[in-house]
Amino acid sequence: MHGDRRDGLAIAGAAGSGRADALLRAVVPVLGVLLLAAADAGPPPLTEELPPGAPAAPETAAPRPPLIRRVKVDPRRLEPELRALAQEAARSGARVLVALGAPWCEPCRALDAAFARESNRPLLAGWWLVEVDVDALPPGRVLGRPMHTVPALVRLGASGRPQARLEGPGLPTDSASGLDEALRRFLAP
Repeated sequence: MHGDRRDGLAIAGAAGSGRADALLRAVVPVLGVLLLAAADAGPPPLTEELPPGAPAAPETAAPRPPLIRRVKVDPRRLEPELRALAQEAARSGARVLVALGAPWCEPCRALDAAFARESNRPLLAGWWLVEVDVDALPPGRVLGRPMHTVPALVRLGASGRPQARLEGPGLPTDSASGLDEALRRFLAP
């Protein structure tokens, strides 16, 4: 058995030197590309935006509180539970926002993403969110009005009565920035 030495690689075989050259010509460029790609990859992206002065490593960052307090109510007793919840929220200085939606509703997912977007943290501070699945509601009017479209947002007053409603074209769920702006206008004090 004799060895053929090429670029620090030993290829063994009596009749294999022609195949060894072909193998080296095919493998070396691929290895070079892989090594260069790994070196240029850079650090992994942060999982969320960090405020100035926060530790750079995600494992050392303290967990942040949720953007908005999510509260559950019994859909069969929606109005009385919302009245009690709005009064409790008012005593603590908070306000209640009701999101009427459904699991099958694509625009509802866009709205849920807006409620999770870190850039909306200041906007959502002081709000309690009640997410209501309209399919679980008894037939009839919802918060005093017929339900025609989802998603719909209802802003409650301290008494638990609806103050304002946002739905349909007022909720541009096809654009994150448009949706965030609509929420800013709707939730303004």
